[in-house]
Amino acid sequence: MEFSRLFLLFFFLSIHRSSAGSSSTTDHRSSLPNSTSMSGSETTHTTTETSPQSVTSLSNSAENTSSFQPATTTSPVTTTQIPSNTTTQPLRSIIFGLYNTFLNVFMNSISNTTSPSTQKLPLSVLSMQNKLPEQMRNSLLPLLMEGGTPDLESITRIFKNLTDVLPSILKVLYLSNTSGLTTEERTCSEDMDTYLTDLLQMKMWALNMFDASGKPGTAIMEGAMTFFGNFDECLDGASKVDPATGREIKGDTCVVSISPPPQMLAMIGGGGGVGQKDIIEWFGSQKMTFNWHLCLPRSCGSRMVQSGLQSRLSQVNLTVARVVCHSEIKNGPVSNDSGAVGAIVLTAILGCMVLLGSGLDLYIRATKDRRRKVPLSPRKDEVKLTEIFTTLDHSGETTFTNGKIDTNGLIENPRLNIVNGGIDNPAGPEVQETNGGQLVYPNGGQQPLTVNKERDQKYKPKLLERILLCFSAVSNGEKILSVKRSPASISCLHGIRVLSMSWVILGHTFLNLITNVENGADLLPITKSFSFQVIMNGTLSVDTFFFLSGLLVTYLFLKETEKAGGLKVKHMVMYYVHRYLRLTPVYAYVIFVYTFVVPYLVDGPTWTSPADKTDCENNWWINMLYINNLLRADQMCIAWSWYLANDMQFYFVAPVVLIPLALSSQVKNTFTRKVLKLTGICVALACIIISIACTGYYSYNNFQDITGVFLHVYSKPWCRIGPFAIGMLVGYLIQTKKSKIKISPFMQGLGWVLAVAVAGLCTLLTYDDTKGPGWGIDGRTAFDTLFRPVWALVLAWVVFMCCTGKGGIVDWMLSWDWWQPLSRLTYGAYLVHLVLMITETLSMRSLIYYTQGYIVYRFFGFVCMSFIVSFMMAILVEAPLLQLEKLVLS
Repeated sequence: MEFSRLFLLFFFLSIHRSSAGSSSTTDHRSSLPNSTSMSGSETTHTTTETSPQSVTSLSNSAENTSSFQPATTTSPVTTTQIPSNTTTQPLRSIIFGLYNTFLNVFMNSISNTTSPSTQKLPLSVLSMQNKLPEQMRNSLLPLLMEGGTPDLESITRIFKNLTDVLPSILKVLYLSNTSGLTTEERTCSEDMDTYLTDLLQMKMWALNMFDASGKPGTAIMEGAMTFFGNFDECLDGASKVDPATGREIKGDTCVVSISPPPQMLAMIGGGGGVGQKDIIEWFGSQKMTFNWHLCLPRSCGSRMVQSGLQSRLSQVNLTVARVVCHSEIKNGPVSNDSGAVGAIVLTAILGCMVLLGSGLDLYIRATKDRRRKVPLSPRKDEVKLTEIFTTLDHSGETTFTNGKIDTNGLIENPRLNIVNGGIDNPAGPEVQETNGGQLVYPNGGQQPLTVNKERDQKYKPKLLERILLCFSAVSNGEKILSVKRSPASISCLHGIRVLSMSWVILGHTFLNLITNVENGADLLPITKSFSFQVIMNGTLSVDTFFFLSGLLVTYLFLKETEKAGGLKVKHMVMYYVHRYLRLTPVYAYVIFVYTFVVPYLVDGPTWTSPADKTDCENNWWINMLYINNLLRADQMCIAWSWYLANDMQFYFVAPVVLIPLALSSQVKNTFTRKVLKLTGICVALACIIISIACTGYYSYNNFQDITGVFLHVYSKPWCRIGPFAIGMLVGYLIQTKKSKIKISPFMQGLGWVLAVAVAGLCTLLTYDDTKGPGWGIDGRTAFDTLFRPVWALVLAWVVFMCCTGKGGIVDWMLSWDWWQPLSRLTYGAYLVHLVLMITETLSMRSLIYYTQGYIVYRFFGFVCMSFIVSFMMAILVEAPLLQLEKLVLS
């Protein structure tokens, strides 16, 4: 009963607000049942006593509107026709149907008949009836008990004339309707009754709760299907202590998800050419619901709220799909969560190690500098000291002229060679000594630089100090942010890697924000635009990473094998060990923090924890084995980790191609060398063919099945290995044949034209599928099968031309020095970018209005935050553990 009254009040106020400005010549109450229209300058409101006919008209109205047909509401005073505007008529009829049904059900829930004379009211209420003020007797009791129809004037009189008699009346109603309830239900009913009583008396705490509840707003027909309230106001607002029980009544946000009937789905976006079929196709198997955020007493749990509302809404063909109350799903104290405590302690330990390592690194650098600045004590008649200083950025020796020291000083800019610490050197910075720490004088004699020779020797940190230096943020930060190029590096890969990571973030930004948009009906037309196809085909960015991974593993493996003089067992062991240690520590740390710490960092109406928290708790070990795309793929921890599983699996099987290619350079027999090369190349080609065949087969059998495509095509290694294999062939070509391949200027120009054209087809051709009937299953399967390996061929051309010095402006842009620091951070950015998006999206307090410009604006924010967090993780986890690996192996 209390929920009915609350909904009645919500609908009354929201309908009154939405119709207030609909016409300048029509009274804003004309669309309400039993209201009086205004004509001309007439401003007098007519009010009637409630009659049995009014209840009958309400019942008829509810029956008519339950099928969502335009209806006419009648009253003893006037007949009001719902406006016939073709755009708003269906939606208005729905709202009025809901309103009238709530009112009618409310009246029937109190009385068993529609006749006031035969109502079975509690005797205490009947005895009070004549004691009420006349104003309340004519408006309040007809409204609450006798089937009266409210209008704006009666509601206003209620607010103005309520006295202390009303709480007693409502208390009697409560006591007469709570028999047989459980303790929890009785508490909820009592708190709701107190809330509604104080709301009608305009008490501030109740007004705060009502104000914090969501109200149906604008753009419902455009897809604004979430009615946000004020989450923080509801939880932190005023509360009341019930004087009778001493129990504090506090607010709690409950999200009521209501499944609309098909007729309502068909209306959403109807004005823009987007109907039910398009909406369902867009959201796939996800069931669309209206999500209404209500601020209710905390004692009312989701079960009681859902059962109370479902009995009313079922009469207008609406179903309460679920109710989620924040007090039931919020996380408890962190101290009660052992996993969260463990993650926090681990982070604190790593942070302390970084601080200690950084302090030790700075101390060693400072003391070395002071040792080299100790003043000398030569004979004053032989040499004059003018200045002594050192710089650590150059290398060289002290200069002499005709056997004499330079007159500008004893030591003029002696350039010392520094070996940086951090990622390259776990032991920290080392200074190369010159001349044994002594100086040669013109007379051939030698004067000690200092009296304490032990201080002149090279500083060698102890084992514990070397371990701490592995965590130095100073040295590791220098290495991460360095822009110095290695002579053997392929510099264009840095730009490709960063741009591909940005492409990934752009696509995920769009996908994560569409759940809370106000203009949902505009999404489909936007996604069918020409320029938006670049985002729709953003999955090619992942194939770019596969291509780069295959290229680098082949290029570096063959290079190291050649440098070592041949393939050795030790190299193969370290091939697997280093790869696992390179990826796993920071990967495990992200899973640990994501599962146990992130749920406590943010809060919102529906935020509890990541949706895959349970999957991470049960299946984390599957991720650590990198088989999460094969085993329990439908329960994957961190859904985007499927890429890491594929990449590791490709890396583990790559030696099938690498070993024959590496051995071919060791054997002297020409025939055997050719057989080994051909074997490696054929295996790589076989992987490409298998990828194409499997992709075509599974894509055809899972056409328009989003879940099936992800589980059987998108995340499976036998469907995604094609670009990796193409990258391996390109890496072999660059390592062995780069200088031997000559391309004429004409062929270079033709190649660039074809590369641009093919890249455009891969990213923009789907625009044709959005027009007319589309490609159908055959055309779509052909595109999905071929566009990934074809994209890899485009990348192969770009990388090969840049490596041979013929890339021109493309090579110049991709080889920009400042791509290098960002390139080192792409792995961490990939791991954390969706964590940032998920926490931000699920803790939203309001809807957003979607435009492409807004998405780009949010995209740049996510890019910056992803790389910043990645840098912090690199300093805290990734770089230190890499240095520990080098320290152990050395």
